[in-house]
Amino acid sequence: MSASGSVDAEILAVVDGVERRAAARGERIRALDSVRDLVANDEAEIAIDYLVNTANAFGLPLRHDEYERLMAAASRLDYADAVTDLDPRLLLPAGDDTRAR
Repeated sequence: MSASGSVDAEILAVVDGVERRAAARGERIRALDSVRDLVANDEAEIAIDYLVNTANAFGLPLRHDEYERLMAAASRLDYADAVTDLDPRLLLPAGDDTRAR
């Protein structure tokens, strides 16, 4: 897998997790589809920024491992600063996959 493909896969894996938790609380967040579209169109940096902004705007929590995964992908793109914009209140404690704001 190419570096770009690996980054894309990491971003999409995080989107999958966020989307599952949103669905579990009865929400369909269409903005996450836009994140997928950005990844598909080779716009990984914009996708990361949009994912972080979407999580902040909709109060979508990320597990710690997802945050680390997103940070690793962003670091490979030299774009880690965008991930630090995530509201820290949205980070789930280890083992917690349910909390929502």
